Amino acid sequence: MRAEPSDLIKEAKQRFTRCDEAESRQRASIALAKAFRAGDQWPDEIKIQRQGGASIPGQAAQPQRPCLTIDRLSQPVRQISNQIKTANFAIDVLPNGSGADTETAEIFKGIIRRVQNLARADSPIEWAADQAIEGGIGWFRIRSDYVHESANGVPLDALADQELRLERILNNLSVYCDPSAVKPTKSDARFMFVTEWLTKDEFERRFGEKPTATLDEFVSLGDTDQKWMEENRVRIAEYWRVLDETSYLVKAADGMLSVQTKKPGKDDGALVREIRRPVVKCSIINALEELQAFDWPGLRIPLVPILGEELNVDGQAILRGIISEGMDAQRMVNYMYSAAIETVALAPKAPLIVADGQLDQYKAIWQNANRFNYAYLPYKPIALGGTPIPPPQRDNTEPAIQAMVAMLMKSEEAIKATTGIWEESLGHTKQEKSGRAIQALQGQSELGSSNYPDNVRRALIYAGEILVDVLPKITRKGQILTILGVDDQPEQIMVGQPFAAQPGQSPQPVNVDPELLKQQKGIAKFYDLGAGKYAVTVDVGKSHTTKREEGAQALGDLIGHIPPELAAPMVPEYIEQLSFPGAHKIAEAVRRALPPHLRGPEEGEEPIPAKAQQEMAQMQQALQQLQQVAQEQQRALDADSIKTQGNIKIKEIQEAGEQQRTQWQLALEAQKEDVKLQVERLKLDVEMRKLEVELEIEMAKLGSAQSLARGELEQQALHEHNAMQLATEERQSAEAQATLDREHEAAQAEASRQQQPEAGA
Repeated sequence: MRAEPSDLIKEAKQRFTRCDEAESRQRASIALAKAFRAGDQWPDEIKIQRQGGASIPGQAAQPQRPCLTIDRLSQPVRQISNQIKTANFAIDVLPNGSGADTETAEIFKGIIRRVQNLARADSPIEWAADQAIEGGIGWFRIRSDYVHESANGVPLDALADQELRLERILNNLSVYCDPSAVKPTKSDARFMFVTEWLTKDEFERRFGEKPTATLDEFVSLGDTDQKWMEENRVRIAEYWRVLDETSYLVKAADGMLSVQTKKPGKDDGALVREIRRPVVKCSIINALEELQAFDWPGLRIPLVPILGEELNVDGQAILRGIISEGMDAQRMVNYMYSAAIETVALAPKAPLIVADGQLDQYKAIWQNANRFNYAYLPYKPIALGGTPIPPPQRDNTEPAIQAMVAMLMKSEEAIKATTGIWEESLGHTKQEKSGRAIQALQGQSELGSSNYPDNVRRALIYAGEILVDVLPKITRKGQILTILGVDDQPEQIMVGQPFAAQPGQSPQPVNVDPELLKQQKGIAKFYDLGAGKYAVTVDVGKSHTTKREEGAQALGDLIGHIPPELAAPMVPEYIEQLSFPGAHKIAEAVRRALPPHLRGPEEGEEPIPAKAQQEMAQMQQALQQLQQVAQEQQRALDADSIKTQGNIKIKEIQEAGEQQRTQWQLALEAQKEDVKLQVERLKLDVEMRKLEVELEIEMAKLGSAQSLARGELEQQALHEHNAMQLATEERQSAEAQATLDREHEAAQAEASRQQQPEAGA
């Protein structure tokens, strides 16, 4: 006998139904965008018809026709998605009062930087952003997990240590959000669902041998499973909900304030404030029962959305991405390319003009005339009105190839206009445009799609707030954490306990009063993550590796333009910025080879006295003068060689000038050809416009003729109506007169009948 669902399951089903009804239109749009991006860009009825099937009931199947898919939308999506992937979204934590300090804020930043670094393998943020660019919304989640997977060599108190991780949600349509949530981050949602399909083996491994009642009711568009797994699958759902724990701030008669869990009565004091603290609970459910339950330590549901373009139509939120905006333009590209290929392919196979009865028993031969080279094609000669009809002839009308080419160009322009990604942003440039113009156009395209990176930044701010809220609640006193610095170098620190750390060693607890550390710096370090409030922001910039490479390049350019005595100390720093193996050792060797007054004192070395530095500088100056005299003598000896080399160089310059002049002439000819092509395009546009105007004039004439004919018909109908009405009135008058005549005759007959007896009397 099937058990009845619990109250929790009934509540979950009711809320899921609300989500499904509210999101049905949005989910259909996202599912269509996913399929469209995957290559399913033709409507089913047109695809069936072009593949040779009968897509319209009652209509015969048509011959196969080209059905091309020329994908022009994936590149703009990748362009914006890769722009987000190459950006460095750095979550920054700032002290915000109530005992917060800058050093602890740096610890928060180091922990969060490590969380982001651990997530690079799965790229949850980039995955969610790509889904937002594609269909309008993507999701990633924040999960807490145990630091140590086994107990081998781990202290018992560290086995319960947890850390936070960012994880991607593979299918964005498996998340169902409270329809009442209106904030872009969905931080005001009171409930959410995340559905998942499991094999029965995996289900029993995680939850034991429980009733495998699947959640068939918790299925919506874009969140269904493959049919081949129906016999061996179980559907479960994470049911997240936010409840309120209410407490009361009460002021007693003596003025003392206290927090109570029960609402005060008349004699218990005056109610100052009602305090509501959100409590986040999660239940993993099937169709019958709660399989697992836990409380999330944070104040918000740890599911973070990244939105695409957000609209509001009649109070209903609508999300869309690049694919949704460019579908019609992409279909136009597919249709025009298919039509052009079809026209070109069928041009040598012009249709035949045949009179009725000319083929008869030869139809099979003529139907294959475009496929086989027959020695002859027989036909039956016929005559119409005594005049012989000529044999079948081909229709050699020239197809409008130029017009199709023009429409192909227009369809390509439509893609660029709907996506906002132009040729310059895709790496396609024209010679007649300058570098500044190209950069301006690229910047314009980036500005047109800057809402997507900005939405990622907003989502990361919300994720950072969740991390800062949860981190103090899952760390214990004395727990050792690994943080990352700005240069991604790891460092170990201890939280909730004063500690001291030697380079290369684990932090060791120190028995020092934390209040003493505030007065005397340097005794030990102490970080209390639970004290104070911290604000979160996100800086979007370049990664540390990119900054190091750009700094090394700038330093290398600077070294060649400054005096040698200033450039020498910079050379070791420049070598250290290079990323080849052994760069640090080489930099140290170069630094030690520098004169003492240039390299400065090493660690633990006494500084050189000023007088000694002055004498060393004088010696260095005398050495430079001797080197200068030697160089002048060497230049005098090599004068003839330099002159010969100069002549050779002049000849090389002349040859290079001739080559450059030839290249300029070729480029000029190419530009002339481009101008001619543009003129031809303009002429074609003018001809097309003339045809459109002539068509409009003919349509106007046809409309006038239709209006005149309609007026004459209405006038004729009016005359007929009046004639019918007059005939009806005449008929009714005749009938009335006949009735009167009959009544008069009857009255006379009655009078005559009454007078006859009187005469007999």
